[in-house]
Amino acid sequence: MQLKCFWIVPALWLAAAVSLPAQAPPPPSPVTGVMAISKLPPGVAREDLMKIFPEEIRATVRLYLQGKITQWYSRSDRSGVIFILDCKDAAEARALLDELPFGKAKLLDFDLIPLSPLAPLGMLLGNPPATRPSTP
Repeated sequence: MQLKCFWIVPALWLAAAVSLPAQAPPPPSPVTGVMAISKLPPGVAREDLMKIFPEEIRATVRLYLQGKITQWYSRSDRSGVIFILDCKDAAEARALLDELPFGKAKLLDFDLIPLSPLAPLGMLLGNPPATRPSTP
């Protein structure tokens, strides 16, 4: 039987909060990527997508090979894709996705979620939140 451990991270977070003295809240965690979850705008038909699908795939592969898409997934319900993008914020991710063929044709949109390290884990170590190294 497989043990479900979904409760471990919240329990660690709660234990850290209870055991540490009151202090100022930590600064916001740095954005280390952006999750992009695709969604079809109203009125877009599958046939519209299939017309430029090969062009969209080639453009997406180019972003992957450039290191801008670090992970990509197909939703198990086949309702779209999820990308993890190497972007500093949602605006940068939006600019990349809007330049893809589906984005230019307004055939696909994305919900964008900035991602950060799980900063409360640093409290267990007594460390301040890590910052993202700057790139030239």
